[in-house]
Amino acid sequence: MTHRPENLLTVWADALLDALARAGVRDVVVSPGSRSTPFLLAAARRDDLSLHPVLDERAASFFALGLARVTGRPPLLLCTSGTAPAHYYPAVIEASEASLPLVVLSADRPTELSGTGAPQTTDQRALYGVHARAFVDLGDADPSARALRAMRSAAARAVQAALGPAPGPVQINARARKPLEPCAAESEEGHALAALAASLPPVHAARVTLESPALAHVIEAVEASRRVAVVAGPLPLDAPREAILALTRKLGASLWAEASSQLRFTERGDVHAGDAFDLWLRQPLACPPEVILELGATPTSAAYARWLDGAPAIRRFVLGGTRHRDPSGAAEAVLLGDLSALVAKLDAALTARAPDPAFVAAQERAERRVWDAVEGALTPESEGAVVRAVVRALPAGALLGLGNSLPIRHADRFVPGGGDLRVITQRGVNGIDGWIAGLAGSAQADGGPAACIVGDVTAAHDLSSLALLARLRTPTALVVIDNGGGRIFEQLPIAQNPGSYDPVSELFTTPPAVRFERAAEAYGVRYEAAEGAGAARDALLRALEHGGATLVHVRVPPHGASEIERALREALR
Repeated sequence: MTHRPENLLTVWADALLDALARAGVRDVVVSPGSRSTPFLLAAARRDDLSLHPVLDERAASFFALGLARVTGRPPLLLCTSGTAPAHYYPAVIEASEASLPLVVLSADRPTELSGTGAPQTTDQRALYGVHARAFVDLGDADPSARALRAMRSAAARAVQAALGPAPGPVQINARARKPLEPCAAESEEGHALAALAASLPPVHAARVTLESPALAHVIEAVEASRRVAVVAGPLPLDAPREAILALTRKLGASLWAEASSQLRFTERGDVHAGDAFDLWLRQPLACPPEVILELGATPTSAAYARWLDGAPAIRRFVLGGTRHRDPSGAAEAVLLGDLSALVAKLDAALTARAPDPAFVAAQERAERRVWDAVEGALTPESEGAVVRAVVRALPAGALLGLGNSLPIRHADRFVPGGGDLRVITQRGVNGIDGWIAGLAGSAQADGGPAACIVGDVTAAHDLSSLALLARLRTPTALVVIDNGGGRIFEQLPIAQNPGSYDPVSELFTTPPAVRFERAAEAYGVRYEAAEGAGAARDALLRALEHGGATLVHVRVPPHGASEIERALREALR
C-alpha cells in the first residue's frame, strides 16, 4: 500500500471492539471526550454491546464495578486521553483487591506526540502499575494483516487476563491519529483494507481454569475434629450458598456468617448459626472450635481477628478465591481456586457426623446472651435499629448494599440471619468512594428491587452520582443514615486519647452538612425523610413501590452508635 488508507482508524477501531466483544465484553461505560471518538462509534455500531454514558470518569468507573458485581462479566471503561484515565484509579484498585473483572480502554495521542508537550497528552503506559493484571499498548493503527491480527489477539488476551484465573482490572492503551471521525473506503487502498479486515478469522480468548490444590491436609484436620466452624466473610453474589450450607450441616459445624457473606440473610434450616460472633468473641469462648474453614474475603470483624491472635491451637484453613488472604499469617494453609469446586471436593471426601453437644451448647448460650444484650441496648431511633428495620423490610430476592464504615458493622452486630437477600459490598480496599455510582450500576444490571445503606459522609463523597440513580427505572432506595459525620472515629482508639484536642472534632468526623433534599431535587431523585427505625422502614417500603430511585434520608442521634457500643460492652463484661 502506497499511503495510509483513509479508513484505517475506522477499520482498526471496529476490529478492536469486535475482539473485545468476542472475548466477553457486553457493557461499555463511556465518558465524553474527543480522542475516544473512533472507539466509541465502533462500539455504538455493534448490536451486542450496551452503551452507558456517564458524565465523569470517577463515577463511570464505580458504575462499571457495580455492573461487574452483578453480571460477573468485564465491563469496558472508555475515556479520552490525558487525566481522564487517572480518574479510574480508585475503582481500579478496588477491582484489583475485590477480584472484579474490569477492562480500561484509554484512548491516547499518536506516538509522535508523546513527550512533546502536546495538549491533553501524558504518559499513559502502565498507568495503574501493580494493580493491573495486564497492560497492553496497541501502538499506532497499522493496515498490515499481521498488525491487525496481533492487535485483536492482544485485546482478547487482555480480557482473558481480566477474567482470571485471578480476576481484576486490565488496561488497553489505544492510540488514535486524526481524523477521528468515521471514514468510508474511497481509495483502492481503503477498499483493500476493508476486505482484509472482513477476511480475518474471529478471535476467541482461551479459557483458563485454576486447578484446586490438594485438599488432603484440610480433609485430615476436619476428619479428626467434631468442633468445626465455617467462618464466612464477604462473598460474591454467585457464591455456592446451598453447597456451603449442605457441607456445614454434614460436618455438624457451626456457621459464623457475616452480613456480607450471602450466608447470613438466607434460609439455613437446621444449620447451627453463630450470627453474633463479632460480639461474643470479645470474651473467652467456653468450648472453642478445633478447626476453622474460612471462606471469602477477610472478615470485617475486628473481634474475630483479635480472637484468632489469642487462639494459636486452632487449625485454620482459608478456602477459595484467587488472592492470598491471611493478614495474620496464622492460617495453616490458604487454598486458592474456585470455591464451588473446593466445596464439592470437600463434601465428597468428608464423612457426615453429629455436632459436638458441648460445642453447640456453648455457642447457643453465647448467642442468647448477646442478642439479649442487643435488644436491651438498641433504641428505636438508633442507627442499629434503622439498619435492622431496613434489612428486614426488603422483599425476598432483593439486592442489599452495605456501605463501609458503620453500616456494614451495624448489619453484622444487630441483624440476625434469615430471609432471602443478595448482598453487595465494597470490601476490596474498604473505601467509601463511589458507592452511589456502584449502586446504580448493580441495580441496573440486576433489574430487581435494591436498597443500599450508607452514611452521610459516603453519600456526600459521591453526591454527583445521584445523576446515575435518576436514570434507573427499577425500584431502588439509597438509604442515607445521617449522624453528622464519620462517627466511627468515636469508636476508635483515638477517641480515648484526646491529647490537646478533641479527637472526634471536625478534623475526623468532617460533618458534610449536605441538604440532601436539595441534592435529590437537583438531580431528579425522589426524596423521603425519616427519623427512627419505624419511619425508615415505612419510607423504604414507599420507595420500593415506585419505579426508579429514592433517597431515603434518615436522621439519627450523632453519638448514638458510640453510646450503644458502650452499653453493649457493659452488658457483655
